[in-house]
Amino acid sequence: PSRTPREPPVRSAVAPRAEACAFIKMAALRTLQATCRPLACSATVMPPPAATQRTQARGMYGGSCPPGGRVPFTGFFVTPPAVVPCFREGEDKIPVDNFSIDCSPYKPAPDAVPPHELVERMEAKFKEMGVVRLTNTGLSKVEDMKRYANIVVKEQMRYEGGANPREGIIANVYEVGAPHDAWLHYHHEMAYNRHSMKNLAFCSVKAPWGKGDTYLSENVSVTEELMKTDLGRKLKDKGVCYIRCLTDREAYKGQGWKHGQPVYNHWQLSFGVESPDEAVEKAHECGLETEWCVDPLMKDSKRYLKTKLRADAFEYCPSIGQNVLFSSIADHNTWFDTWQGVKEVPPEKRPLQMTFGDGSPISLEELRQWVSLYDRSGIRVRWQTGDVVAFCNYRFAHGRPAFELRQWEERTIGVMLGEKFQRIGARPEGGEPVDSFMSGRLAKGSFAH
Repeated sequence: PSRTPREPPVRSAVAPRAEACAFIKMAALRTLQATCRPLACSATVMPPPAATQRTQARGMYGGSCPPGGRVPFTGFFVTPPAVVPCFREGEDKIPVDNFSIDCSPYKPAPDAVPPHELVERMEAKFKEMGVVRLTNTGLSKVEDMKRYANIVVKEQMRYEGGANPREGIIANVYEVGAPHDAWLHYHHEMAYNRHSMKNLAFCSVKAPWGKGDTYLSENVSVTEELMKTDLGRKLKDKGVCYIRCLTDREAYKGQGWKHGQPVYNHWQLSFGVESPDEAVEKAHECGLETEWCVDPLMKDSKRYLKTKLRADAFEYCPSIGQNVLFSSIADHNTWFDTWQGVKEVPPEKRPLQMTFGDGSPISLEELRQWVSLYDRSGIRVRWQTGDVVAFCNYRFAHGRPAFELRQWEERTIGVMLGEKFQRIGARPEGGEPVDSFMSGRLAKGSFAH
């Protein structure tokens, strides 16, 4: 649909020169990206030795411009990211129109009850496809969008024990909690806890045209392709181990990555508590092992909370009766390759670490293969203000490329977390679901292929 672009504010005479420089820089980056993409993604290219990395001169990196997206990141890096996502290869895995509903005939209005016909269409489409998108709603307030999202996301959980430092927009609707100039790898929400959510919804409050689009990855096809590989068999047999390290808010005087600090999240924000004892109690409720350590970047801080969870890499999806992949490299230290404040931290000291369930490392080739499988099933969801997208957390992973905003542009997406469920892992063939790691054995399941 056509849109009237928002008029930019009056700028000084210096602005055209700055914008010209930025245009030249972006054009140069796109050229570099086209050249560097095969090198960054090739599974045969190995990273330089650590000694070489430490002595490399600082230089500009161009990785990949995702289809229809913007330059993933700009700036200077000591070394280029080793794993570069593209989020979609070729056409959408599922055409967006297949799960979209044009709401213009229904004329949604603030405080109005959603029309019965629209409710039925939403419920039918969500049941069939695991995702539904409302567009042309004409809505601008997140409270009104939430009313429509609640048609399929009927129950909601609180964001406790989460990784991102999210803040509430309104009750039970959260901000994204991530810098716009960092890419967000495909992931299933809160896969790193013993509990997760069945579904979630995004509400587009403010959307610059053509920037900040969300990508979904159709997970049944990802699982099918993964189980044809050695990586899939290793994940099935070994599971994964999530390690999260949470900083002390007091040690950093309340500052985080928004202030340029090498911080992902403080344990006070993650668990919504103020004391170490409360943090440990909340972590245990999430099924996490805990250990208090010295902050590797701030030696005076001894309230650095390290949590660990060994979990199945797959999860049984009741709505389709299949085991599906429920893990991604979003919980690996590569998550921070483009994250301001944290990307300069050595990988081994970053707040997220991830291994196979037996503690063995995941190789660079395996990380790239994992990302590529999600990319092949990617679907680009373009945003306009008032859009609502609700989707199943089992059947779809979500992520987005980095993007840049001009001074007059804003992007605000409200995140709604659906019904909480306790993770059980993959379902054994012919048996009841079991949590393979809680029971001390791995589930030998029937997978989607």
